Amino acid sequence: MRRAEVWWVSFEPTEGGEIRKKRPAVIISNDAANRYLNRVQVVPMTSRTDRVYPSEALVRVNRRQSKAMADQLTTVSKQRLMNRMGRLSAPDMSKIEHAVMVQLGLIEITS
Repeated sequence: MRRAEVWWVSFEPTEGGEIRKKRPAVIISNDAANRYLNRVQVVPMTSRTDRVYPSEALVRVNRRQSKAMADQLTTVSKQRLMNRMGRLSAPDMSKIEHAVMVQLGLIEITS
């Protein structure tokens, strides 16, 4: 499990407005942590790309457009990761990193 890989992740059970069901998510935690810890940080993805907010990024996974939702950034046990789907390109990872920085208030939103 490495940074920029996209995996099918089981997000159930959930509470309130948390992301639901089994869906793709990209690993954004660093590879040293990914190697030694029993958990990873992921950004969930959706195929619904009609509206994109500043804390979201449009990316391609296996030639299909998806939306990474940094507002749903979460830590999950590696046991929740089911199947590896692929790996994001460097430009797509940069888009997700930007969305995460917007979500965490590390940079200002630009129009």
